[in-house]
Amino acid sequence: MRRLIRWWPLVCLTACSGPDAPDAAVCRDVVVRLCQAAAVCPGVAVQLDLGLACDASLLQRTGCEGEAFAFTSPTRERVLACREPLLSWGMSTDLPPACGDATRFLTECPDVAGFFREGQP
Repeated sequence: MRRLIRWWPLVCLTACSGPDAPDAAVCRDVVVRLCQAAAVCPGVAVQLDLGLACDASLLQRTGCEGEAFAFTSPTRERVLACREPLLSWGMSTDLPPACGDATRFLTECPDVAGFFREGQP
């Protein structure tokens, strides 16, 4: 048991290592989480000006349906920082983000929210 406790920090560090997800995957993850939130949080759908096909609308609007997609403005780092509230339930998309977390994403990151609202500059 003591050995496990001693090695736990190293196990945690190596478990999270690996290559970064491509920008397209990060963008699509945010799309999935925003659409999940929009389905249960009426204010989210209104703020993003979504139609009936949330995923399709946001993927087309942002251009992140293609594997060659790359963030320019906002930057990848900015999107990752702003995405944190949407991860309150963890990395899985089994549960939608809490309405408060989705609202926080939209209000605290107006540039990133604008990207998903209006698409690529």
